[in-house]
Amino acid sequence: MNKIDFSTKRVNLAIVVLSAIVMLIVLNFPFSANLLGDYTFHEESKNMALFLKGEVASDKVVITKAPGPILFYTPAYLLASSDATDEQLWVYGVLFTSIIVTISLLLIFRIAAAFFSKEVGLLSVLLFFVFPIHCYYSLGILAEIPAFFSLVLALYGWAIAFSEASKKRGWLLLTLGMWLLILNRPNALLLLGILLAVIAYSFFKKKSFYALYGKKLGFTFITVLLFSMGTLQMAKTINGNSSNQSQEFYFYYVAFQGRFQFRDEPTDWRFWESDNRPDSKDYQNWIRSGSELDAVMVKTKQSNIEVYRDFILSDMMAHPFITIRQILVRSFYGHVNIISKVQPSQFDLGPFKGTFGYWSFLLFVNSINLLVLLGLVLFLIRERNLIHYWLFWGVWIGLLVFHSLTYMEPRYIFPSRVALYVMSAAGLYRVHWIKTIINKISNYVFPMGYSNE
Repeated sequence: MNKIDFSTKRVNLAIVVLSAIVMLIVLNFPFSANLLGDYTFHEESKNMALFLKGEVASDKVVITKAPGPILFYTPAYLLASSDATDEQLWVYGVLFTSIIVTISLLLIFRIAAAFFSKEVGLLSVLLFFVFPIHCYYSLGILAEIPAFFSLVLALYGWAIAFSEASKKRGWLLLTLGMWLLILNRPNALLLLGILLAVIAYSFFKKKSFYALYGKKLGFTFITVLLFSMGTLQMAKTINGNSSNQSQEFYFYYVAFQGRFQFRDEPTDWRFWESDNRPDSKDYQNWIRSGSELDAVMVKTKQSNIEVYRDFILSDMMAHPFITIRQILVRSFYGHVNIISKVQPSQFDLGPFKGTFGYWSFLLFVNSINLLVLLGLVLFLIRERNLIHYWLFWGVWIGLLVFHSLTYMEPRYIFPSRVALYVMSAAGLYRVHWIKTIINKISNYVFPMGYSNE
């Protein structure tokens, strides 16, 4: 571990200024994330804020999906007037996420600098600015930024705890970050299984690691598990009979949808909406199968959860080759970016215009994604103490495994980019020409003769 004993003033200022500039640029893109997401998090956060102000009754408070985004956006909405429009609330939400993302980048630099070096920290941040997908997701009322920030908190806590295991602050931030990550992305629960495996492995194979961190990591595991289960159950209690949906229902519904993703059309990567793929065979088969399962529910009086579960398990067993192919395609698809909301012929972004500009832009964007994956591979191959970075690769593997088995959208594993970019930067910095460039930039960013306060 490295102590930060150099001036961070210039890099901090650069991150703040660049974040503001890039956010304004992305705001004017001809395509954007859904401003209010699927409306659920926005509506439920708005109702929570109005309830806390005494403007609506408690029966208006509902948490139908993950509770984390509600906890995230409600404070921002509390600052708005009670009669604020959806557009006005969006402004409050986006200003809040913009600040949170900037803070996240400041912490990402410190995480990478602590585990590796200031040069790796600088490269980690530069990777975010080369393709600012974090700014793109900041412009919508979505779960992505809350989950992104939660993982930053957890990694920052692990950086402190790893350096000084006796410091309670590090373990507190690690626990808080992991807990919030699960509240924002309940599918991140697989991370707890990975943590348990790390503890068990260190007990038998890495005695020195276990001696320093094993018991504290075990306490973290138990605390996060209990807090997560307790909060999710509390959300279910709050809903009462006001909502007929649940986390379990959404899991099976999305997994059912995933049985048709890349099934007969493994190269059709358009977004899963009727507006984007009305001619898609997989999409049409999903609609047809859904109607058939609705009829089964009516006939057998089974719940939607039971019917979806039976179909998913039977279909996976009946089509093992298709299932394996879907898993492989989803795993790669999760690391690329496709623009579905603009027709290629209508694309217009600076020098990128028309169909040629559309595909050229996607080639540029995804070449960066592939560069990140290359850096990741270099890191995983050459790093001898991977157990030290369990949270980095653990959250990536957890989200990747879950969504490759169920249903994948790149945004679902977006939070893991925090860890991916740091690991990738550590791997890429070992490439001579990249190291040379970053060292030259560092000469201007980190002036000699200064020490951090």
